[in-house]
Amino acid sequence: MQRFYLGLKRDHLQKSIYPLETSLSIGRSAENDVTLVDWEVSRTHARVSFQQGAWVVQDLASANGVIFAGKRVSAKELKSGDRFQIGGTEFIFMEESGLEDSRKLSDTLEIFASLIKYQTPFLDPDRQNSGSMRLQGTLLSTPIFRTLAKKELRDLEDITNLHFFTAGQLIFREGDPGRSIYLILDGQVKVFTKDYQGKEFQLATLGSNHFFGEMAFLTGKPRSSAVATVQESLLGEISYKNMRRLMMRYPPVKSVLVKYYNERVEDSRKKRAQANIQERREQPRLKERLLVSFGVWPMENLPVEMINHTYKATSSDISLSGMMLEVMGPAMEAFRAGLRLQLEIGLPDRFGIIETEATIRHVSRDKNTLKLGLDFVDTTEEDKKKLEDFIYGQTHNLE
Repeated sequence: MQRFYLGLKRDHLQKSIYPLETSLSIGRSAENDVTLVDWEVSRTHARVSFQQGAWVVQDLASANGVIFAGKRVSAKELKSGDRFQIGGTEFIFMEESGLEDSRKLSDTLEIFASLIKYQTPFLDPDRQNSGSMRLQGTLLSTPIFRTLAKKELRDLEDITNLHFFTAGQLIFREGDPGRSIYLILDGQVKVFTKDYQGKEFQLATLGSNHFFGEMAFLTGKPRSSAVATVQESLLGEISYKNMRRLMMRYPPVKSVLVKYYNERVEDSRKKRAQANIQERREQPRLKERLLVSFGVWPMENLPVEMINHTYKATSSDISLSGMMLEVMGPAMEAFRAGLRLQLEIGLPDRFGIIETEATIRHVSRDKNTLKLGLDFVDTTEEDKKKLEDFIYGQTHNLE
């Protein structure tokens, strides 16, 4: 049986591999199967799909296109080993064929190891003894899947995305949308939140055979805390759609998730209370990374290079009344509280773009990055409605 994969390399920080089933969408919007936070990537940029007996990468009328062998292509049939570029991310198409089911996962990880140049400890050094694969043993040691038999594990192998993260890399932020479940195959992650002053407060440390993400999965709410790697880590990710399908077929999986959910909610509540970290928001806020472009209000008395420059920024927190931006650009030392800005905020496709103005509430600096806290002003009713639909849609309807 042939199996096909799409590998991803995002600079030196993250490498991922996605098993291909029917199609996979790529773009800047969080609604894609692969989301790339990159100004060179369109909201819905490209799609890899199976068409007339072959896998094809197709440009979806993007601004910067799909680059194949240095040239822009509208559509290209893929062969094993082919590479293409979308923004700053490189993809590689891979094929696995003629393998017995019992060896499928081992070979998948071998492909992954070659992609990331990472010697995973889960490959059995004795390839003749496929029954003793250590990775399969690791999956069986993960509480969610202890009740699964070999055939059920093989079903799981077919739908699991794999990600390799370097130490100190953020996997997701508190408030991000998303309902997938993550498994720690190797390495260690920390679960944390932040207090009023932005100081990090750690809630838990998780190692191999543990999982996380069940709170957002079960409730449909944004991520309740942030998760980052403590050391190099190999993670498996199961999408909401596939995890839901798995639970319907194997009800004990849901029972384990609910048990851990209840225990972790109570543990988190106690730790937050002891540290006096409580929910303090009068309206929903999302720590989703949106791409924002802005300029300084032309009547401000500032250096010419600032007035004439269009800044590119990423949001780290957004609500109905304002947002937090992380920005780089010229003359940043001149930014101060009270300055007026003109913003263009890129929401996911179905919500559209918001054009509004804002004043800077506070300014902070972190190494080479400037952080601006903004209050929205003079937002049209139409754009207010877009923002409200986006925020409430993300917090209450992540189905």
